[in-house]
Amino acid sequence: MGLFHKKATNVVTEEPEQKKELSPFEKSEQQVVGFYSDFDNEQLFTIHLVFENGTEYDLSGQTKKSVGWIVSHKNSGTKGIFQYATNDGVGVGIDLRKVIILTVKPEETSKDEEDAA
Repeated sequence: MGLFHKKATNVVTEEPEQKKELSPFEKSEQQVVGFYSDFDNEQLFTIHLVFENGTEYDLSGQTKKSVGWIVSHKNSGTKGIFQYATNDGVGVGIDLRKVIILTVKPEETSKDEEDAA
């Protein structure tokens, strides 16, 4: 008669969370950000662009994430023009199809300047 005295338990089975497959752009972006893993997250970078007509332009104050975003767009052959809004509210339209050289370099921080002195 012990069958009716057994307490029922609810067993909840958790389905493993399915990882969303990354697009080729997202994979490229993660890879580029990974290249800068030696730098801390507060490190800023300058992206130097050289256009096919010889014009040069610097995008300063970029984070690792924004470097990854811009470089991945260039690498993936993005054909459109994107807007980049700077901190002072000025927008810059850049046609990445016209960029022939893209260089990224870390900016010196105040700590770097103190160490150099």
